[in-house]
Amino acid sequence: MKTLQVRLPENVHGRVTRLSREEGISLNQFIVTSVSNEIVREETRDFFRKAVSRFDPKAFADALAAVPDAPPAEDDAL
Repeated sequence: MKTLQVRLPENVHGRVTRLSREEGISLNQFIVTSVSNEIVREETRDFFRKAVSRFDPKAFADALAAVPDAPPAEDDAL
């Protein structure tokens, strides 16, 4: 495990300290969780950006056209 020294503005430090206490976790764990969540958010955004770049409207329309026009299954109806 690596050690990282981070400088936080006093108001951010105070808010992070308060939130970590409210969650019942250490300040370190709160920051690790927050950074991990941001990594996941960034990776998810990148995944969808790539997926959008490969979107083919014609293929999508063709796939929709291939779906039979039928009522939903009884266990799938609203």
